[in-house]
Amino acid sequence: MKTPRDDVDHWPDPAGANTSRSVLAADLFVEGRVSSRGPVDLQGSLVGSLWAPDVVVASSARLEGTVVARELLVLGTVSGKVLAQTVQLAPNAVVQADVIHEQISIEAGAALDGRLQRKT
Repeated sequence: MKTPRDDVDHWPDPAGANTSRSVLAADLFVEGRVSSRGPVDLQGSLVGSLWAPDVVVASSARLEGTVVARELLVLGTVSGKVLAQTVQLAPNAVVQADVIHEQISIEAGAALDGRLQRKT
């Protein structure tokens, strides 16, 4: 695993069948680096980096920094850098980031300010 800077040499491995979903609750503020082999639901605030196979940024959540995921669903706010194989921006998503992806879906109402780059 390469640390999230400008690129990754591979996406995170898929979550195993027995991995638990981690929840960073709405009342939680985290500063630093979060890594997980299982899915992560961010409901609070994270300033730093997040590396996980499946990430959901809830509507109440704010991520400032870098997120690296195999699958990323943004319902809340992300600023910084996104590196994800599959990205889905929901109608209320606010993303101010450069996004490196293989597939992206941007629903009507989502706000995106940044560059999109398809990774081949």
